[in-house]
Amino acid sequence: MTEVRRVIAPWPGDEQLGFLQGGVEVSGTKTLYLSGQGAIRHGKVAHPGDLLGQIMTCLDNIQYLLEDAGYEWSDVVRLNWYFRVDQMDAFTAEVREALRDRLNADGCRAPGVLLGVAALALPDMLCEFEATAAR
Repeated sequence: MTEVRRVIAPWPGDEQLGFLQGGVEVSGTKTLYLSGQGAIRHGKVAHPGDLLGQIMTCLDNIQYLLEDAGYEWSDVVRLNWYFRVDQMDAFTAEVREALRDRLNADGCRAPGVLLGVAALALPDMLCEFEATAAR
């Protein structure tokens, strides 16, 4: 079967925001569903109070899991972002560009949702990411 992936980004500015509107995957014989990944290291929340540090740790965790399962960032077809509501202003003002640059450098071109939530699994968690990859 020929593998085809088409990224849907029809509106100017989507790339600057760091997200896409959609993607069409025509192959998908294997799908990897990753549960939400927080900034957890050795059973504890890493970088308490540091949103950027937690974001990068979440992405490092996802990268580890992708590689362990034989996938790459370019295989990610859905990436959902969950941020504590009290972190939304910090995200839009301070760290959005760093996140976008990291995802672009990693080759991730996946649609998803950015959702503000009241709380996450552990009190010090500021963000969590959930990924789906297909090959």
